[in-house]
Amino acid sequence: MTVSFAWHRLFSRQLLQLLRYQERGFCPLKCMTARSLAHCPIYLAPAVKGSVMLGRTVPSLLYEGCKVAQNKRHRAALCQWTYQGWQRWSFDTFRTAAEELALGLGLWALPAAARIALFLRSDVTFALADMACLLAGFVSVPIEPSQPIAETRFMLEDSEASAVVVSDWGLLKRLLQGQLPDTVKLVVVGAVGTPPEAVSQIFPASVSVLTINQLRQRGQQSHSPKHVQQLRQGIQAQDLATIVYTADAAGTLKGVMLTHENLSADIWAAFSSMPKLTLGHPETALSFLPLNHIFARAFLYGHYRYGHTIYFSMPKRVMKHLREVKPTIFITVPRLLEKVYEQIQSTATRTRGLRGRVLRWGWRLAQQYETSEATGLGYGLQLWVARRLMFRQVRAVFGGRLQYFICGGAALKADIFRSFHGLGLPIKQGYGLTETSSVLSYTRDRWSQPGTVGAPIPGVEMRLAADGEVLVKSPYTMQGYYHNPEATQAVIDADGWFHTGDYGEFSEGGLLRLLGCKKELFKLSTGKYVAPKPIEARLRRSSLVRRAIVVGPQRKFCGALIFPEISSLEMAAAVLGLQLPREGLLSHALLLARYQQLIDQVNALFPHWSTVKRFALLNPQQMEAPLAELIENRHVNRAELYQALISQIDGLYREREKVPRVESSRRVTLRTDKLALVQTDSSALARTLRLLNPLRVFAN
Repeated sequence: MTVSFAWHRLFSRQLLQLLRYQERGFCPLKCMTARSLAHCPIYLAPAVKGSVMLGRTVPSLLYEGCKVAQNKRHRAALCQWTYQGWQRWSFDTFRTAAEELALGLGLWALPAAARIALFLRSDVTFALADMACLLAGFVSVPIEPSQPIAETRFMLEDSEASAVVVSDWGLLKRLLQGQLPDTVKLVVVGAVGTPPEAVSQIFPASVSVLTINQLRQRGQQSHSPKHVQQLRQGIQAQDLATIVYTADAAGTLKGVMLTHENLSADIWAAFSSMPKLTLGHPETALSFLPLNHIFARAFLYGHYRYGHTIYFSMPKRVMKHLREVKPTIFITVPRLLEKVYEQIQSTATRTRGLRGRVLRWGWRLAQQYETSEATGLGYGLQLWVARRLMFRQVRAVFGGRLQYFICGGAALKADIFRSFHGLGLPIKQGYGLTETSSVLSYTRDRWSQPGTVGAPIPGVEMRLAADGEVLVKSPYTMQGYYHNPEATQAVIDADGWFHTGDYGEFSEGGLLRLLGCKKELFKLSTGKYVAPKPIEARLRRSSLVRRAIVVGPQRKFCGALIFPEISSLEMAAAVLGLQLPREGLLSHALLLARYQQLIDQVNALFPHWSTVKRFALLNPQQMEAPLAELIENRHVNRAELYQALISQIDGLYREREKVPRVESSRRVTLRTDKLALVQTDSSALARTLRLLNPLRVFAN
């Protein structure tokens, strides 16, 4: 059904509900008046479930969640892992601590709407400091502790931070490797005790250094219902809540400004449209993703509102905690799922005999699963047997109780999406950006197909530009980039449409399918953005490099295809006393070591997730003429270039291929032989997969 009329906002909500597809749950509307929107279908959320809730602040979500948690049946808590075990904070305890910390911050002579940098690990301390900032009417500025010092300093200076909250004395020392801006007057440390003498002597008299407990104690002296009410009344839904920095294609950091209403309304729309999601303690969430990213932080706010029990884990322990906590809600990035998929695939391939044949039979069934098509009785019965007798152990890896397995941060491959559904672990794949407060769409119920990111959430309108770029309009779109009106105008047009920089298309069922990036950025399967241009520019500074192409969209790490400057390479070979044909220059160990050294030097200048882990030397003269011309064309579309070089790129990521690899002296989180981003205890997963012995299972 397609409906044409002057301007759909003039019609009542009830009329829009009637016009929406009853089967598909979406409505493509054609707006005929505005020239820029002529003949462009606009896709809305399914009318079945979910709502838009405006006018709320982020702290109000916590207060509403506390009411849910007070019910004896919904005894929710925030739980932090420590070496001594899980430390529990009831919702009331957490709320009181946030109020005390907010009152303590308010006693300081900080300007109104002061920016407070959160240089914190992703744990309950981050949650506490963030909530205290928001409750006090300040603006939180999260900073990833592993960021290069130069980028950290830029964020502090650009945001004009008045205070910094750090996790412990060790992180404070790292922060002090770069001089703090003069605007910083207060440093709050999450650790207990007094600062080491070496730290306390660094700060001038104008900067105060306190622990969180000391600041809470000051706030306790004025803690009362009256003062708490004054705090809550002092913040409005339209107030700026946070500034989150992201990098553009040139590697320049831009501060995304999000209000309380942006954040609270977006996550309410996402949670309220989630089928069968319940309030209170029956739902348990395990959080391990970085809270300085809006994806994980927005979900934290949603759990506040719904009164869910939240466990804070960390990447290297998340697999162990999945089995221990047995969560019903778990958000992750594609790389974790890829790791599990690869391990099952490897186990099925290596296993011999009857056990291997049965395992491969079950795995093929899972890979053939289709979410949107009715399956025959024979297939359904076989899959039921495989799920009950073989895949139960795989589900146990994730705790055995998962109801909301949510994947975001980057695109998930269709075969992985399909296979996990076949295993009995249905995944909800989502799409969103920092600039849109996180969620824009996700797969759910009948709006779930492999290779898509589902239907929009309530309040979101989507359409495609003439070139296929995805445009969105919603109350969740950012207010702009901090101190950067030109960049804001470049992405938000005069009609209020935000240009995502992603190409896409809509299926017949109204589901969004992403086709690549228009912007010169790409995402790894870990969810991290990479700006390839600055890395390529640094590599080209060497006389040994004619052109460099950084690759890695939807891959687990960055790679580089390097086209050497042959004359310089021949000179380097002569200096080393090597007499080789031109083809041999590209594979000699001593010459490869020169390029390895160059890559190590360049890697030291960028965040760890942007480092190049593998490279290959290529000679365009040995390629077919059309491909060689494409490589020489500096203005060609990057997606087109990647497609033309697909075989060379696949070679970089072939696990058993002997290609040059980086052995950096720096500690690198992202590694090819471990779970990227999630450095998990994969031995536990391997042990569980070895239990997929059909003979043993059938015997039981």
